[in-house]
Amino acid sequence: MLPTMKIGDVEVTKLIVGSNPFTGKSHMDEATDADMKSYFSEEQAFAMLRRCEEAGINAVQSRGSMPVMGLIDRYRRSGGKLLWLAQSGKNLTTFDEELDEMMKYDPAAVCIHGELADNLYLAGMLDKLEGLLDKIRRKNVPAGICAHFPQVLEYAQEKGLAPDYYMASLYNLSQTDRSHDVNPEGERFEESDIPVMYNVIRQLEAPTFALKILGAGRRCATQEQVRSAFVEAFCSMKPTDGVLVGMFDKYIEQPRLNAEYTLEAIRIAENRENCRM
Repeated sequence: MLPTMKIGDVEVTKLIVGSNPFTGKSHMDEATDADMKSYFSEEQAFAMLRRCEEAGINAVQSRGSMPVMGLIDRYRRSGGKLLWLAQSGKNLTTFDEELDEMMKYDPAAVCIHGELADNLYLAGMLDKLEGLLDKIRRKNVPAGICAHFPQVLEYAQEKGLAPDYYMASLYNLSQTDRSHDVNPEGERFEESDIPVMYNVIRQLEAPTFALKILGAGRRCATQEQVRSAFVEAFCSMKPTDGVLVGMFDKYIEQPRLNAEYTLEAIRIAENRENCRM
């Protein structure tokens, strides 16, 4: 197994796999969405998750909604050993109902959805975060906060909300008043966001997963660029942190390669003088 980090009492590998490719959510374009959807039959999804386990990854993250929640549950019932890290729904009004439903599928941890936290920030309602964390904690699982706005994570730190973990997107996809690299969903990918979020991650007391370290494919022109993104991530974060990477292995065996890059990046980061970012 890969090196691990602690989320509450749960040991999670410092590389985990995301679920967006299973539902064709590429954050890139409609052609890539369609390619993912046509490739990821349930059989292909199971095969890739098995390759993740073989590469030493021990957890998959997804939103707590169908169809992906059901797919992951069937994978685990078929003998898969991956832990499931769940994300809440995006709606404040349905939070309780969706939390109750996802608990039927035995999540190892649950975090507040990034879009929900971002919307609370935009509405001036970040004081709601503490109550949402408490609802998750009452389910006896580690509770986390995901966000695209760095300000959400700074607020949680400053107010002492003390989540068990964070999930931090390097790109602020919820910031809509910019024009660079707009995908069909209206999401903006700005490279200038990256150092800002890494700086915030270093200040957070709880272990943190960095999301979108590969820019949803934008930093994957070569394998050297991919490798460099992993090195940048582990050199930019705390020793207790890790990365979440969506994997689409139709064209190249991403689980094995990403595990190798993770091991190398951790070794480099152990001696900060070796970091080249």
